[in-house]
Amino acid sequence: MTGEVQPQLVLERKFVTWQIDARRDMDGSKHTLPRRFGKAAASAIIATTVLAFSPLGASAASAIDPANMAFGYADKTGMKLLALGDDDNTPLDAAHANALVEAVCANGQALPIRYLRMQQASPASNGRQSDGNFTNEGGPLFEVTAGRAEPDDTCMLVPADYTQAFPVIRNDVPEPERQALESAYWRAVEAADERNQPVDVSPFHAPTDFAKKSLGALEKARDRAVKLYWPLFRSGSSQEVAAIEFAPEGDSLLGTLVLVEAGRLSFPDMPASLKKGLADGGCWSVDDECRFDVAEMNVPAVLGKPGEQLIFFTTESTEGQFIRLLQVNAGKLVELKHAYRYRAT
Repeated sequence: MTGEVQPQLVLERKFVTWQIDARRDMDGSKHTLPRRFGKAAASAIIATTVLAFSPLGASAASAIDPANMAFGYADKTGMKLLALGDDDNTPLDAAHANALVEAVCANGQALPIRYLRMQQASPASNGRQSDGNFTNEGGPLFEVTAGRAEPDDTCMLVPADYTQAFPVIRNDVPEPERQALESAYWRAVEAADERNQPVDVSPFHAPTDFAKKSLGALEKARDRAVKLYWPLFRSGSSQEVAAIEFAPEGDSLLGTLVLVEAGRLSFPDMPASLKKGLADGGCWSVDDECRFDVAEMNVPAVLGKPGEQLIFFTTESTEGQFIRLLQVNAGKLVELKHAYRYRAT
């Protein structure tokens, strides 16, 4: 990182509310607990940080609004999709649904779709947004007109020309490699739980040579060591997305999702309090035992050119799946849209 330009730290704070609308349980009662982050996080502060090591040119403005999209999930056949509501749980209207013509799903698979109708919720619905309850849940219903999604997969639903403006980038981390790493991680978790000890994540900390060149600046910015670098996405030798856990400092826990590029790191802070998290039933998600479970995180797709990439990011929890769309824009990593799939077993 030698050169004329010193690292510059730009910090943006964005307030995001995770509070969900009331839903009816199977016994008819209502609840309004936040689905994803537990009682302590009905609201959260996301600190979005970019470390820039060299001046970068401004990216060309796109005629396509990257936030003009929706999230949805597939049925058991992979041939039907139900759209989730907007960030405030407001359902998509028919006009917006009609404009969505393509789904971007697991491993960046792009599928043509067609809006069929507004599916009405059935009295038999248990409220779960899952393939097992697909025919009972309400929402805009789509069909896949060529190919098929993975059953129960979460997808981005986008309008015409979206993937032309923001091309899907291939993930060079092979799916078998990711699955093997996740299996090994969960075996380590199970063994640690049996011994009633913390999980030793050191065997899984394996940043690439490319990432190592930038992690020193990240450690310096946060004034703490990186404990775990978990790769989620890689494009050649110039772009990586990884989940990172920092070494704890007393009560302070810190994790992040980082986009690593040549000369630049973009990441949103994910801080937590150990004491408060244990008291509230979770630090980052419900019942997570204040463990930053990187194996629950996934990047189904990265889209777009350098300087304006879109990161489709999901995190699993005991009650469901939190979904975010992030974008690099003018030297910042910002959230464009989020949603939640409630599918507690």
